[in-house]
Amino acid sequence: MTEYSFTFLVGGIDPQAENFEDVFFEAGCDDATIALMHRMVAVCFDREAESFADAVVSAYADLLKAGVQVLKFEPDTLVSQADIARRAGLTRAAVTNYVNGDRGTGFPVPTARIMTSSPLWTWLTVAGWLQEHGQLDATGVEQARAEQALFGLFADGSFSGTPAELRMQLEALLKPKRSPPEPRISLLA
Repeated sequence: MTEYSFTFLVGGIDPQAENFEDVFFEAGCDDATIALMHRMVAVCFDREAESFADAVVSAYADLLKAGVQVLKFEPDTLVSQADIARRAGLTRAAVTNYVNGDRGTGFPVPTARIMTSSPLWTWLTVAGWLQEHGQLDATGVEQARAEQALFGLFADGSFSGTPAELRMQLEALLKPKRSPPEPRISLLA
C-alpha cells in the first residue's frame, strides 16, 4: 500500500466545540491532522490505500461519518515553481532551469499570473512534461489527473454525493478518452 497526502476543507462543525477533534478521530480520521487555516477547517490526510482514488473515497466516507460538510479538495491544480519542486521531489534550482529552458525543452508555459514574478502552472500539464523527461513516473501523472478531477468536482462546493457516487464520478472523469475514429475514404470505381 502507498501513503497519499491530500486535504479536504470542511464546514458544518464548530471548531470551538469541546469534542471538535474527537468527532474526526471517532469517524476513522485517525490518519489526519486537523488545522484551522484562514477561518476554514482543513482535514489533512496521510492515508494508506491501494490507489489514490481509494484513499480519497475512504477519507470522504469517514468525513461524512463525522457529520461534516465537505466543501473543497486540495491540493490545488495550480502550482508555483516551489510547489512543482515539492511535488516532484526536485530542487527549486532544477525547476528554475526547466522553466528557463536551461535543462530540457518545451517546459509548459504558465497558465495564471503570467505578468507577475510568481506565475502559476497547471500541475497536470507539468506532471506530464516531467514524466516525458524522466522526472516523474506514470503513477504521479495519474494522481495529478485524479487531483484535477477532484478539485473540479468540489470547486464550487456543490458536490454532496455518497462515497459511491464520488467513486463513480471520479472513475468517469479518469476514464481514458477515446480518439475519434479515423475518417474512411471510399474510392468509387
